[in-house]
Amino acid sequence: MNRANLTANDPQSRQLLRERYAAAVSEVVDGAHAVARVQAEQAARIEKARRACEAMGFADQSTGGPGWSPEVVTQRVLVTELAVALHLSETDARRQVDTAEGLAGAFAATRLALEAGRISYRHAEKIVEHSRAVPPESLAGYEARLLPVATRVSVKRLVRHARAAAEEAQASTSIERHLTATADRRITLDPAADGMAFLTHYLPAVESVAIYNRATDLARGLKSSGDPRTLVQLRADVLTDLMVNGETSIPGATKGVRAHVLVTVPALTLVKHELEVTRDLGSNPAPDGHHSLGADADIGDTDIADTGVANRGLSETGAADTGAADNGAANIEAANTGAANLDGYGPIDRLTALELTREAPGFYRVLTDAVTGVALTYGRTRYRPPADLDQLIRTVHRECTFPLDCSPSITADLDHTDPWEDGANTAFANLSPLCSSHHKVKHHTEWQVVQDPAGSGAIIWTSPAGFEYVAESTPIARPATKTVPRFAEAPPPYRYDAPRF
Repeated sequence: MNRANLTANDPQSRQLLRERYAAAVSEVVDGAHAVARVQAEQAARIEKARRACEAMGFADQSTGGPGWSPEVVTQRVLVTELAVALHLSETDARRQVDTAEGLAGAFAATRLALEAGRISYRHAEKIVEHSRAVPPESLAGYEARLLPVATRVSVKRLVRHARAAAEEAQASTSIERHLTATADRRITLDPAADGMAFLTHYLPAVESVAIYNRATDLARGLKSSGDPRTLVQLRADVLTDLMVNGETSIPGATKGVRAHVLVTVPALTLVKHELEVTRDLGSNPAPDGHHSLGADADIGDTDIADTGVANRGLSETGAADTGAADNGAANIEAANTGAANLDGYGPIDRLTALELTREAPGFYRVLTDAVTGVALTYGRTRYRPPADLDQLIRTVHRECTFPLDCSPSITADLDHTDPWEDGANTAFANLSPLCSSHHKVKHHTEWQVVQDPAGSGAIIWTSPAGFEYVAESTPIARPATKTVPRFAEAPPPYRYDAPRF
């Protein structure tokens, strides 16, 4: 029968269509089984890497402060090595290492089921993950209970079974485990698209429900009074208002602290808008640096950072000094104004940036290289960098400079790349932000770090396995040309190219 003549209404045609559909679904299922077999092989490779790492006998490299045990050093070396090489978070890399170790040890039956394609890697991962609190003598019974379930249910449903099985097998009480879990309470920030972000608050369930219910009650009150926003929107808005404008009741906490927001806005973005307003009004810019930079907005105590664009370091333009307007509207419009950045998040839209800068209590100007967009260096000779150098470095590096997605630089330590104790200076070319976690990795493990001798601000890391990774600086202004720096060989004794996919 001609394929073009097949129709869903004709019984014969419908049967052929059904067979074709069934064949396609079967191919998908067969592919999933093949993927599971490959993932079982990958888990075996990760376990091989773990054992090779243990055989290296890595020891704590620090010379002061609390030391790390060989087990902690080995685990951190392997996790960071794999996370950087595979472009994973450390959490994901650690989960893969733990899963691989479990499949090679107590969960051999789970490994065989994965190799046969009877379960997915996610099923195997959850079986291992939820066994952490199960006593060793109970692991066999725990696996025997879960494995048949894993072959017929979704991962989400398997997790419910795994939690129940782990609960029954544990010697400690639920109260003891809850008290232990509360020590891991935290808030995380994950940027999303379109100027949005996910703010996750991991805390005890009672407080979580209380916060959610209070936000809901306030939202319903506003909704009943005629507020046009949806209940979902109001719940988010009232909670945001409470967090930004409310006061803490925790004893000893400082009162009256306002939200601190740092926004980097290329000066020409502001100048271009001012010239547009000037042409529309047919008048000169307002004197004394007071400019009409956007719609009316009241943002409270907001700290604003403005960046200038220099001609190869010879001049600068800032929002508080609009002398660039003398160059003429045509030249300014032709310039590359670049995007504004919210510290700890990333690029934001121009309108939001203009609204923020309109009421900013102050500006500071940063001289930048017009070709690369990287802030130009200057030095200091004190151990603790002064405020202006500190701010400059955190502007050039908006995140921790370890080669992983990490925390914003505003919350990181400023680390001397070459140790101060060894005679190194406190200077732009010898400082970079490192979060406390990766600061410890640098000092306790064999990860090596140097700064680009050409002065680009790039940080070059060499892993314990000998692979080299480059953490680029953050351009303040959008680069006028796309240049790729070339670096000298990494420090001896070896240098390998970074793994490629």
